[in-house]
Amino acid sequence: MTLLTILLQAPQPPAATGMGSYSTILMIVAMIAIMYFIVYRPQVKARKKLEASIRDMKKGDRVLTSGGLYGTIVGTGETVTVLEIDKEKGIKVEINKAMIAQVFPRE
Repeated sequence: MTLLTILLQAPQPPAATGMGSYSTILMIVAMIAIMYFIVYRPQVKARKKLEASIRDMKKGDRVLTSGGLYGTIVGTGETVTVLEIDKEKGIKVEINKAMIAQVFPRE
């Protein structure tokens, strides 16, 4: 017996009625929709909120950088922000605005 005859004699799966393929497609679409509303959409909302708060930050606002530094804004530019880390020692740091993780408004 050749390989071809063995494969032709192998039991075949029952023919799909068509309803099974529709339910599979429906399940895939439902899973994509669930992932969109649970994972992607909240991330986009949070990113837009952070971008708006970075755009609207002013001198005197407290910020948290992605490196974990807390500081007070003493100056801003197009892409660079100057933070005052320690007022008593006069420590100031220039950082890229993209490195700001959170903005706390003035109290």
